[in-house]
Amino acid sequence: MRLILNGVAVALATFMMSNTYAGSAEQQQIQELRSELEAVKAWIQQQNLNTPWSTNAKVKLSPIALNSVSDPSSKTAETSALKWKSKGGAEVNLYGFVRGDVAYQIEGASGIFNSINSVKLEDDPTKNSTEDRLDATLTTTRIGLDFKAPIQEMDIGGKIEVDFRGGADKDSIRMRHVYMTFNNWLIGQTTSNFLSTETSPEMLDFNTALGGGTTRTPMLRYSDKLNARTQYFLALEKGHDENRLPVATAKMSHKFAEGAGLVTARGLLQEVRVRELNDKTELGWGIGLGLNYKPVNQLILNANYAHVSGDNKFLLYTSDNRRYIQRGQEIELIDFDAFTLGATYKFNPQLRSTVGYGSVTYDENNMNGNDHLQQGWFNMMYNPVKPITLGMEYVYGERETVEGKTGKDNRLEVMAKYDF
Repeated sequence: MRLILNGVAVALATFMMSNTYAGSAEQQQIQELRSELEAVKAWIQQQNLNTPWSTNAKVKLSPIALNSVSDPSSKTAETSALKWKSKGGAEVNLYGFVRGDVAYQIEGASGIFNSINSVKLEDDPTKNSTEDRLDATLTTTRIGLDFKAPIQEMDIGGKIEVDFRGGADKDSIRMRHVYMTFNNWLIGQTTSNFLSTETSPEMLDFNTALGGGTTRTPMLRYSDKLNARTQYFLALEKGHDENRLPVATAKMSHKFAEGAGLVTARGLLQEVRVRELNDKTELGWGIGLGLNYKPVNQLILNANYAHVSGDNKFLLYTSDNRRYIQRGQEIELIDFDAFTLGATYKFNPQLRSTVGYGSVTYDENNMNGNDHLQQGWFNMMYNPVKPITLGMEYVYGERETVEGKTGKDNRLEVMAKYDF
């Protein structure tokens, strides 16, 4: 259209030069035509800015303007694929993925995904029910919306993210992240401050690796930067129902120069309350360190460590154990150490592989439940095209209880995912 208009303009100019002898009436008509032509050009350019196929489109209430597709190899593969403006003027980004998982379990737990803390023990009469079993699910599919609305030099935003792993049967819609932000403040539900998912090794399994966590809690959080590469987070989070006070958590993250990775340090303080013992309380605590380091472009090293006293909520696979033991009218908190190690090697932009190991070990005062959990895995991830990820993973783990009984986790998983 623009080329046609330019051609018309050239022809009109030529006509004007060849007819300079025309009367004043004709000159006035030509000037009017030129003005009308400029108005038409301006109108068409404005229409182009408001059409869904324009790269600068600002579409209202219609999420059809395509933006960049997220990189599935990234740990934060949640870059929006669709953008539009809400009725209230907020910028809305839609992201997510469609994912299918299939697992063949030689022996292990009753579910399709990682449950190393509850694999069947060798002498369990129902152990056969978890052996030589094929499982499949699409419930890990995820959909999310990010909101952002700068108003009078204030940053106001929010997030709503859901998957379909809710309910007793893990097949109904579930709220993962639901929160709003106001400048440096966040209120709502999101991943606990005490966790460090950004330094966890990559694992295909949806429940993630032993020694880490993805627990999401209701919280009030404040964050700010000390400098361009160092950031801190302070939060009050929902703990156990028995506690009267919220859990206090703190986290600091420092990025290395030239994109070589980052390191995190975390802390946790909480009340451990026992109603049955006249509200007897002790101070529970935890510390954690995390590392993501890239010595060369092809290799990424990850490590997480945590020591926790008096908690079985924040780190995964610890819920089967009690937080304390009772000695008369007193309580003694149970401690454990958890760590995860992993290395990811990128053979090329499409193919990468991760080998990892995780462990949770309880102190000697632990008198019930699991005593030691350990797990190793190896996977291959392939991106034939940017939005598609295909993966295969082998997992082997062992569970040992305080009574000396053991159980094994032995399975193979495959996955296909399309990021949008």
